[in-house]
Amino acid sequence: MPSYAIKGNKLITVEDIYKFNIDKSSKFICFHCEKNLHFRQSRNGDNNYTEHFFHPNTKKGTHIECEIPLDMIKNKTDNKWHDILSSRLIENNREIVQQKENSKKHIVDGFDFKTNRGIEFQHSKISVEDIKSRDKVSEIDWIFDVEKQYVRKVKVGNFAICEIPSNNWENAVKVCKNNVFLYTKYKQWLWLKNPKSYHIEVESKRRNVWICKIITYNEILNMTCLKDIMTDEGKNFYNTRELEIECVKIIYGRCVKSMTFLDGVHRKYIKRHKFKENEKIAIKSVAGSGKTTTLLDLAKIHKKKKILYLAFNKSLIQEIRSKLWTEKIKNMSCYTFDSLMREIFIKKKGITPDITDLRPQTIGRIIFWLQNKSFSLKKYYSNKFIEFCKQINYSKMKDFCLNTLGKEKPILMDMWSKVLTNKFFTFDSIRKIVEVEHLAKDYLDSQYDMIFIDEAQDFDPLMLKMLLDDTTIPKLFVGDSKQAIYEWRGAINTFENLPKDSFIIEFYKTFRIGNPACEFIRTKFDDCWIIPGVNYKTKIYDNCIPKGKYVYLFRSWRRLLTTARETKSIWIHNYEHQIEFIKKLHNKLKRFPLTEEEKAGFADDLPSFLLKLSVDELENLQTDIQTNLVNKEDAECKMYTVHSYKGLEHNIIRICDDVKLEEENIYYVATTRSRKQLIFDISDTDYSESDYSESDYSESDYSESEYINKHFAKLKSFNKLSF
Repeated sequence: MPSYAIKGNKLITVEDIYKFNIDKSSKFICFHCEKNLHFRQSRNGDNNYTEHFFHPNTKKGTHIECEIPLDMIKNKTDNKWHDILSSRLIENNREIVQQKENSKKHIVDGFDFKTNRGIEFQHSKISVEDIKSRDKVSEIDWIFDVEKQYVRKVKVGNFAICEIPSNNWENAVKVCKNNVFLYTKYKQWLWLKNPKSYHIEVESKRRNVWICKIITYNEILNMTCLKDIMTDEGKNFYNTRELEIECVKIIYGRCVKSMTFLDGVHRKYIKRHKFKENEKIAIKSVAGSGKTTTLLDLAKIHKKKKILYLAFNKSLIQEIRSKLWTEKIKNMSCYTFDSLMREIFIKKKGITPDITDLRPQTIGRIIFWLQNKSFSLKKYYSNKFIEFCKQINYSKMKDFCLNTLGKEKPILMDMWSKVLTNKFFTFDSIRKIVEVEHLAKDYLDSQYDMIFIDEAQDFDPLMLKMLLDDTTIPKLFVGDSKQAIYEWRGAINTFENLPKDSFIIEFYKTFRIGNPACEFIRTKFDDCWIIPGVNYKTKIYDNCIPKGKYVYLFRSWRRLLTTARETKSIWIHNYEHQIEFIKKLHNKLKRFPLTEEEKAGFADDLPSFLLKLSVDELENLQTDIQTNLVNKEDAECKMYTVHSYKGLEHNIIRICDDVKLEEENIYYVATTRSRKQLIFDISDTDYSESDYSESDYSESDYSESEYINKHFAKLKSFNKLSF
């Protein structure tokens, strides 16, 4: 019967129970088998008592084998694992040493003379040199004790992670020639097939870990010499363990190696996943990660299900519909969010709404009292009406007015009354009615089996609330939080506003951008997890004129227009529509200057720019630009604002100097559009015009070129993601 036990990580004897006044009813741990022990007194005769520890619920005598002489382990509780393993080896195969002159050097804890193969149980620190010297003597497999480390089984991918100890094992395992196993204290053991370290994020904490294959003790026996040198008792011992490794569903990559590994894991997972009722899954995908391709593949995989595809951008819907037609995918219907709300409204209300574009110019048709009032007053009421429609906290206009404006506003209340009585409609008001009356609840669940929400970072709170509250079918959100550039119109970061039970995976590879540009982008931002999935190079240049057709990106219409005035052979995205809008806005600004709040409704500084121009100056600007315009196919330079170019790409991208790093998301969108060359007008890089040569731009040698910009060499060894 055991005469000692472990209590509070200390080895105690029976005498220590009285010496330290330990509660006799406490549970103790057996040093040998790590199972529970109890303390008791046994009567032997009339007056003789014996005191000892015992294993509860065991037959008489079965616990005797757990006894190890106390002098073997006294004051060695930290090494008990090593001693226990060694004690279960056949005696002649234990503790092999090398004789060196007048000294002996330990080589292995166990050795099979028939196969000339050894096994080492490592608990303490060990040097790289020590491991190398031992490997020269014999073929050695290693078992490292990590029972005190953070260990988790990862369900997505079905592998395990183990936090690397603070000692020098990270370097030591890299030079081990043969198998490396990790003892975890759990039923499962870990096989370290790849000794690389990975920086990952798990359970909201970043850790430096090994990624391992989960194996059993029997597998270790068969993979090492332990099969032939371990006693029968030793072979059976670790198979009796019942405690399982704790599980986490997912980990996130936070270095190049972990992102490379996990990208494939996450992509396989989402394609194999069986979507369940009311399940909410999100994919955080970097720019150019192939999210559209993934959604189309999922539509093919789930071809027996009816899928609703939602996006905010109309041009994206058109692109998806074209691909559905090309790839003959018939089970997915595509809508903008507003067009879906209109369809639901028609189906549920039996009314086909005549949509009014509510603006200061049109509000007088709805509220006649406002017809001859100032532009600013019209602007105020149209803005407040739209604000109410987008609110998720108010279903009644009266409550909105009292709580946000401080008093009732009869005009706003009259406008909402007209909506409720079907006298006028806007897209915002239709959306509000659908949300307030929960019109989508039964409709979507009856029509579809799944919902895909693309560019989820562009959705506003009301859209998100309806999708979460009024549907029970599984939902897949896809987007990139770094591309959230519509906060000025009410968009929120969907990934930060999903319910706690949502499951988020990440795609790290971009199939648009190669190094060194991809590496440059990653080093510019905190928490930017992007790596290239292509072999070709995407080069970076500073202050040079592109040699070839290119896309020119601007933050503001002010810089676009002034640059277009001086640039030949150009095409401007949406120019005809935009110039008409600019003329009207210029006229209104001269008559009714905007408030700061009203200026905030623009994505750029266009109002401030127009206020400085006279009518003649604006006319001259337009004339000068017109002389430089050509057809889109013939243009050497295609001009876009960053907002209008989101989702698009080109071989050569030039970025105007009004795109600043301070506006991180806009800067990110701009820098992630290029496949081959990224050219800055600003001194934001270490590149110069002398590094740019026409030979770098040969279409035929993009993938084969060995050219690396000399100024980028320092970034090759720079790892911002290291901890």
